Amino acid sequence: MQLIYKKIFLEHKASNHHERPERFLAFGDLEQSEIENGEKYLKLIYNKDYIEKIKNASSKEIWLDSDTYTNKKSYEVACYAVGAAIKAAKQNDFALIRPPGHHATANRAMGFCLFNNIAIACKWLNERGKKVLLLDVDSHHGNGSQDIFYNTDKVLYLSIHQYPAYPGTGWVNEVGTGRGKYYTINIPVPPYTSDDIFVGILSQIIPIVKEKYQPDVVAVSAGFDGHKDDPLLQLNLTINSYYELGKLLSSNFNNIFACLEGGYNVQALPHCVSAFLLGINKEKSNLEFSEQKTISAANVEREFLSRIKSLKLSLDGFWNFNI
Repeated sequence: MQLIYKKIFLEHKASNHHERPERFLAFGDLEQSEIENGEKYLKLIYNKDYIEKIKNASSKEIWLDSDTYTNKKSYEVACYAVGAAIKAAKQNDFALIRPPGHHATANRAMGFCLFNNIAIACKWLNERGKKVLLLDVDSHHGNGSQDIFYNTDKVLYLSIHQYPAYPGTGWVNEVGTGRGKYYTINIPVPPYTSDDIFVGILSQIIPIVKEKYQPDVVAVSAGFDGHKDDPLLQLNLTINSYYELGKLLSSNFNNIFACLEGGYNVQALPHCVSAFLLGINKEKSNLEFSEQKTISAANVEREFLSRIKSLKLSLDGFWNFNI
C-alpha cells in the first residue's frame, strides 16, 4: 500500500480551523500522484442539486455549518479527493486526502466534510459487483457513511469510535434496516479507551466478520484522532494501535484500500499514517520504543464490556460474536 497525494489538497483552507493544510505539510515533501478530477463520480451518491449547492458555496466561500467551511478552491479540491479515493480503490492504496468525508450524508455537508469520498468509492465498487467491508476507525462516528449504506447488505459498515462524542450517533442499537439489518455494527468505546481494548476487540470481531461476510474489498476510513495527543477527542491510543490494525487487516484480507479522515495533531498524524502503512505492508517496526503501549483503566474496561454486552443483544446473535 502506497500513498496517493496531490498538492492541490493544500488549497482547501480557512483561518484557525483544525482541518487545515498543516496536517499535510507535517509529512514533508511528499511525492505527487497522477489523480483525475473525480467530479464525474459524485453522481454515484449525490444529486445535481446537492452538487450545485457545494459548487456555489465554494464560489462564495460560504460556511455550510459552524464546523464546515469552503473557500474558492474547495469544490475542486473535494473533486480531486474523490478521484484519489477511486484510484485508491483500484490500486489497494491509501488516499491521503482532504477535506475528509465520512460525516457527509447524501444530502448534507457536516463535520468538516463536503462529499463522502470513501462512500463514493464503495458505491463504485458495488457497481462492479464487489461486496465491501467499510471499516471506520476514525474516532468520531461516521454518521454519513452509516446513513448512506444503512439499508443495504452490499456494504457492511463497521465503526469503532468514542461515545459520547460528535456527531452523537453510533450507539449499539443502530444496526441497519431492511436488507441492511445487521450490516451496520457500531463499537462505541468510552473516553480514555487505550491500545489494549482497541486492538483486542478488532482482533476478535474482524475474523468473525471475514468468515461470515466474505467481502471482496475492505475500505478503511482511516482516521487517527484516537491518538492520545489529538485535540478533539479523549482516547488514549498510541501509534502501536495503528500498526497492529494494519497487521490485522493484511493478515485477513488481500484487497484493502484506505482514505484519510481525521487526525488533528499535526505532529502525531504522519507517525500514525506511517505506522498503519508499516502494518499493512507487513514491515517490521520498533514503534513500541517511541510510544509505550497503553492499558485501559479498570473503570473504562468495565464500561466497555457493558457496551459489548448490549451490542451483542442488539445484533440478535446474527454475527455469533463470542466475546
